[in-house]
Amino acid sequence: MKIEDGIIKQLADQGYLKLNIKISNMDLFYRADAFSTDIVLLLRVISGKEITVEEYKLIINNVKNHFTQAGFSDIHLLGLIITAMPKKAKQYCLEEDDHFIIDLWNRQLIVYENQSPYFSELISIVEDIIHDLSYDTGINKKGYYKDDNRKVQWITLFNTLFIVINIIIYLLVHHTSILGETDFVLHRGALSWYLIKEKGEHYRILSSMFLHSDFEHLANNMLVLFFVGDNLERAVGKIKYLIIYFGSGIIAGLSSISYNMLKREFVMSIGASGAIFGIVGAMGYILLINKGRVKNTSSIQIVLFTVFSLYGGVANANIDNVAHIGGFIGGVILAFLLYGKPKRQMEAKGGYTYQSGQEED
Repeated sequence: MKIEDGIIKQLADQGYLKLNIKISNMDLFYRADAFSTDIVLLLRVISGKEITVEEYKLIINNVKNHFTQAGFSDIHLLGLIITAMPKKAKQYCLEEDDHFIIDLWNRQLIVYENQSPYFSELISIVEDIIHDLSYDTGINKKGYYKDDNRKVQWITLFNTLFIVINIIIYLLVHHTSILGETDFVLHRGALSWYLIKEKGEHYRILSSMFLHSDFEHLANNMLVLFFVGDNLERAVGKIKYLIIYFGSGIIAGLSSISYNMLKREFVMSIGASGAIFGIVGAMGYILLINKGRVKNTSSIQIVLFTVFSLYGGVANANIDNVAHIGGFIGGVILAFLLYGKPKRQMEAKGGYTYQSGQEED
């Protein structure tokens, strides 16, 4: 059973009746008594492009006019927007009525703070269905919605771009002389507190993030980035992902050079692992506050990647563990600042707000 089927069943259990409106990708339900009328419009916009906002407004106005002309009073309307593209679907959250976004990729309910308390009873009901893994999202492993075979986003932009850039730079440095001899390029781009402090070569903090010593070093880092980074970019959006990636990498570099400077150790280090540990830390934080329910990622995957990476660092004396730890902590801090799990809170007079701290970029 799909998530939307579970929601439809729960609406029926709550006393909602279905009204056939003969509009593709929409279902309409209503519940009325002598004092008020509740209308729930189920809108499927998997790619966020199925209908225009103007068309959606027209449909809502026609629905409310129909109920008004039929003699129903005190009409309240909720739009339940089912999508795999919450950023694009946000355009359907009209100010005149209440709207909840059901994010199929994240298995997450997004309800913004400007909503009325009228449909607050449905929040926990819909959340329970979304988080119940026995309900299918309706999206297959290839990224298609099963009902209409419509393609939704499969790979993420910046995470994929970082992997490609790291691979290209590795090939240029180790298998060509375009950038110069391999040892020369690695030396010129490596992280070194002495050269940064005494020579002012601050670019090394960034350049070191895109250099790798050998193929195994590259492969290990890109493997973790492929699995974890992809899910993080989906969870926080492109801009926040960029901030976490580069922010964690910079924090990792500063941690490393500060530690080595205090110990007066003249070492050089390279690799994307500081930034990648930041990605792992950020994803771990997000999984923690979402109780392991983020897209198709499980907490077990993150724990295994973290344990294996940390073990590799401890077991290998050549690994810059300070950079790893600094990047990991930096990722957690940045995720805390940039990502907020939707929070529910009761107001003093019994009102109900539900605010998502996550904004799509």
